This record gives sequence, C-alpha cells and structure tokens, in this order.
Amino acid sequence: MQIASLIVEALPAELAAVQARLIEIPGVEVHATAPEGRLIVTVESDDGAGAETHDRVRTLPGVLNVALVFNQFEAEPDEEVVHVQDLGAVAP
Repeated sequence: MQIASLIVEALPAELAAVQARLIEIPGVEVHATAPEGRLIVTVESDDGAGAETHDRVRTLPGVLNVALVFNQFEAEPDEEVVHVQDLGAVAP
C-alpha cells in the first residue's frame, strides 16, 4: 500500500469545485481546506497507482500546484514476510 500526503493549491474561487473533484478520485481524501485555496489531501493506493493519482490531481481544473509532503510504501499484512532466525537451543 502506498500512502501519500499532498498540499494542493487551487484558485480560491475554484476551491469548492476542486474539493468536489478530489473526493471523486478513488483513494483520495481531503482533510482540510483554507480559504486562500490550500487543501490537505491524502492518497492511498493498493495497486501502485499513486503517481498516476498525483498527476491526475495536478491536472484538475482550478489546481495551481501540488506539493508532495509525505510518501510511504507499506507491505500488506497478508503479504508481509517475517524472517525468523534459528538461535539454537537456549540454556536455562
């Protein structure tokens, strides 16, 4: 899973429209907005499509700039590999 945090800068007059467009994108959540046109957004992607989503956000009508603030890849719990080391017999 990829988790990214973005600051999206939009035209102030387009803020509501940009927010509405953002929440239509799968995996995108808007956490806060500021009247001057900034939005705090997270993107979660299971299929590695985080870069495509970032590009899609960047090209939305009314968006001026997108800044990547945080990006992390996490293994799915079901797919995570755990390595166990054999320490041999342990004396009491």
